[in-house]
Amino acid sequence: MRTPLTPLQPVVEHGYRFEVLRHDPATGFVPEPIVLRIVATPQEAVRAIRVQLRANHLFGLTPRELIRAHHWADQGGWVQALGALHRSEPCGFTLLLRGGRHIEWHVRPLTYVSLDDGVAHHPAPHSAAQKSA
Repeated sequence: MRTPLTPLQPVVEHGYRFEVLRHDPATGFVPEPIVLRIVATPQEAVRAIRVQLRANHLFGLTPRELIRAHHWADQGGWVQALGALHRSEPCGFTLLLRGGRHIEWHVRPLTYVSLDDGVAHHPAPHSAAQKSA
């Protein structure tokens, strides 16, 4: 005897598309995705950018770009980005790297539809690096 299937219910959800793109002259400046994910809140998106900017020594930044990254991440430059996301506007930050390369962080509000199966799903716990921002 077959049991009837319960149809999945569409649920409209809101989130933020977080992406990091690298552009390199060797590839004709075609964007190379480094990170692409959906985050739940503006705070989580801005926190992710701040954490990555604090690790900018890995990018081989010039002194000028190092100062810009530090200002954005630790001196309040991120406040305008957070405000923009709360107003449902996109935000971003770009750093110029040595050798003509650059890296961009973009966050865009988005609305998407997911299918709810009626089972309560709990979000994955955040890593310690994300909580420390």
